[in-house]
Amino acid sequence: MDYTKIYQADIATLLGKEDEVLAVVPYRSAPGAERVEATPQVVERRPGPQPRAPRRRGQEVHAEEGRSDGRSLLDRILDIDWPWNRLEWDEKLGGTSVAGAPGSLAVRLADSTRNGVAQYGVVTARRFVVVRRVGPDRFTLVAEAMRGDVVYARRRGRPFQRGRVVIGFTDGSQLAVLTGIFLSGQANRLAAALSPS
Repeated sequence: MDYTKIYQADIATLLGKEDEVLAVVPYRSAPGAERVEATPQVVERRPGPQPRAPRRRGQEVHAEEGRSDGRSLLDRILDIDWPWNRLEWDEKLGGTSVAGAPGSLAVRLADSTRNGVAQYGVVTARRFVVVRRVGPDRFTLVAEAMRGDVVYARRRGRPFQRGRVVIGFTDGSQLAVLTGIFLSGQANRLAAALSPS
């Protein structure tokens, strides 16, 4: 389906005459691991590791009273540090969905479009915008980035994400966008339209 032909006129009225619509594709944030760097304020608020002495005293009290710590055998088995518990399954299966510092272009786009439905990625001559369909012929602007801020756009498929495109920005952040699950035509269209000339 060619969303550009279907929605080009309606989106052009939203964006204005100075923005020529080059491509319109379905847009959704790709599933995967988020690699957003922690700011010093976030690091300061994180609780540190619990001291070992109070934990040990609690274990000794339970042992003296002849009680276990109240956990079942299954809970104890699951708490063992198994090798597969150290794997990051989101990263292994889905790849990285967003990477960068807080406030970077990719993180702002990801936060703005996280739970949206009926969203479309629109490439114009000047910018990359995400719009949401709010009526049969009405759209609203959700997020935007200037085309000059885009360093690359490459199709990088994963299992059940053949329409996955990774967009890199000038601030070093990157965002993975899902345009389709089984087909890659929309992803190729977005990568071709968004790649710097």
